[in-house]
Amino acid sequence: MASINSHFTFTLRNSKNDFRRSVSDKNRSRYEESRSSCKRSSTTICMTSKGKNADVNIARRLALLGTASVAVSMKQEKVLARPANEAGDGAQVEAYLPETADGFYEYVVKPDRTPALRAEQLDPYRFVLPKTWKEQPVVNAISGNYCQPRCDEPTTEVKFGSPREGNMQVIIAPLTKLTRLKNQTVDQIGTLDGVINSIGPYITGDFIEPEDITDMREFEDQGRKYYLYELTTPYAITGQHNLACVTTTKNELLMLLVSSSDKQWNSCEANLRRVVESLRV
Repeated sequence: MASINSHFTFTLRNSKNDFRRSVSDKNRSRYEESRSSCKRSSTTICMTSKGKNADVNIARRLALLGTASVAVSMKQEKVLARPANEAGDGAQVEAYLPETADGFYEYVVKPDRTPALRAEQLDPYRFVLPKTWKEQPVVNAISGNYCQPRCDEPTTEVKFGSPREGNMQVIIAPLTKLTRLKNQTVDQIGTLDGVINSIGPYITGDFIEPEDITDMREFEDQGRKYYLYELTTPYAITGQHNLACVTTTKNELLMLLVSSSDKQWNSCEANLRRVVESLRV
């Protein structure tokens, strides 16, 4: 009886082992099939998975590059000098214009800055300003925005000012107001006396009398003539003291006008004279 039980136990163990081997063989077969299947058909899936990871990595890199480019762009924007009204911050000119050797700041107008420049009615011009001056807005009604390139009346190009020192503006007027000829220089239009009598209202906002003119002279720079005027006008709209630099460009009369009160003039006369004498085309 003991031998029968021993035999039965041995047979049962062998059956279990055979069953385990069978199951193991089946699992091994399935595993091999799955491996070969992965080699044949799952390569695409594996590659797709890698592709997704690659796409994520690429997206991250592009995001980082984009952030870096924005940072570089912002840094470049700070370096570029722009008129304060374009930046919308009302900054003093020392914040965005280059400094000259004598401590002023040079404004060089952009070719597309004003309606007249965009219409190519005049050449670009430049001048200098004291460091604390700020650009002031020019309303459409006097900017020439509605009439260029055929404006019949004077228009205002740009304006700057300082409560402590005074104001300046650049005004243009068609030469047809003074002559029938085209492309005339300022000395071809008339003498110092003749021109000031015609443009007096542009300077002061009112007619002027001969006794209002305290000084006038002319100078030449790179072949271009400029007329300089100083007026004392106690009842003028613009102020008691007025300076003007006048020249021509193409078919326009170009005028840089400076005005101040008596108090501003007494403390800042030298700066105001420097501004008006700096106009160049």
